[in-house]
Amino acid sequence: MVALAGALALALTGGATSSAFATTTSITPAQVSTGFSGSAYGSYIFNSDKTLTSGPTASSSISCTGATGRTSSNTVGGLNVAAVGNVGAASTAVKTLLTASGKRIEGQSTVAGATLLGGLITAGTITSVSTADKTTTGDFSGTNQTTIANLKVLGLPVSATPGPNTVLDLNAPLLGSVGKITLNAQEKRLVNGTYQVSTTALRVEILKAGLLGLKVGTDIRVGVTAVKLPSAQTGYLAGTGFSTKATLASGLLGSGPTALANVKCGGGTTSANLAATSIPGLATAGASATTTSGILTPQPKTTVTSTLAGLNLLNGAIRADAIKAETSATRAPSGGTVSLKDTSTFTNLSIAGLPAINATVAPNTKVQVAGLGQVTLHKVTKSSTKIIVVMIEIVLSQPLGALPTGAVVQIGYSSSTVGT
Repeated sequence: MVALAGALALALTGGATSSAFATTTSITPAQVSTGFSGSAYGSYIFNSDKTLTSGPTASSSISCTGATGRTSSNTVGGLNVAAVGNVGAASTAVKTLLTASGKRIEGQSTVAGATLLGGLITAGTITSVSTADKTTTGDFSGTNQTTIANLKVLGLPVSATPGPNTVLDLNAPLLGSVGKITLNAQEKRLVNGTYQVSTTALRVEILKAGLLGLKVGTDIRVGVTAVKLPSAQTGYLAGTGFSTKATLASGLLGSGPTALANVKCGGGTTSANLAATSIPGLATAGASATTTSGILTPQPKTTVTSTLAGLNLLNGAIRADAIKAETSATRAPSGGTVSLKDTSTFTNLSIAGLPAINATVAPNTKVQVAGLGQVTLHKVTKSSTKIIVVMIEIVLSQPLGALPTGAVVQIGYSSSTVGT
């Protein structure tokens, strides 16, 4: 039938080739239209009432972009959470890339082992990978991968590559069934034009009281990755806020971001809270919180607010009753110039030996502080579509705690973007 229709078309046109049939269009991988958003972390341990919270640790994220070649990575040392157990050092990464058939986002989390619930669960290296692809034909696909070396539950070995969404009963000696263990939890779905892929290598849920004093609702997640391909949009929303972070001179992370929250690609709100914050040997602070919001209509706008109470750096070398890092970015409905705002503040800021430094300090003020190094106060960086504020940035002139000379410490961070 196709051949007959083609012959008939030629006969009717006297053998001439119509421009409508001669012109063909094809889409190359670089022309595939999609957005990217993804995250990965090593572990997250919490109660339903938030009285026990650890993590997300070694969190990496790409908030929202249409660009390939973006990478976010993070590392953190091991941790011990009372009654829950030990989780090894973690490294994570999220990246966007161009493939031979379209575009892809990948997330990976690797944790160097875990001993949980008094040894009821033990594991060697734990790896989680999630990928999401969109091809030149508009098709979505994704992969989930979990590997858990030397996994044992109640002393019994479990496959290093458990099947998707494997659920085991957490049957503790003398207590009976107190919860459940989910291995290789995975999901792929298309929701309102956004393709989502997520993988959690190991999850433990406490569903009955009695085990090591843990509350019902205690949730332990190790090796988590989640990636998304949202629809292409005009004005990608992005932004990040956190309370503290330390980076070594080599570029490796010395202390991961605390109270970290990211702007949602398609709008909405997010938040993160900590009862107390510390960088051992350097800083202590009280409660910290980060909130983000984003809207697409009537005009794309992001706002990121990070607050920190009761900061004490190096036994009083720098003090502040409160710090607020707050930025916003807004693009006009018709596109064009992005309006960037900085509404950040200090409350009762003081630096020992420098009485002229106070809460009204000018942006990008640099001072040398004995025992610390170079300190930049209310550091502001702008591009045409993005604003970044770091309320206190320190480049250490000597080792402090686990941080070596040259390490960079950031306190009170907010960035807002409306990009492409």
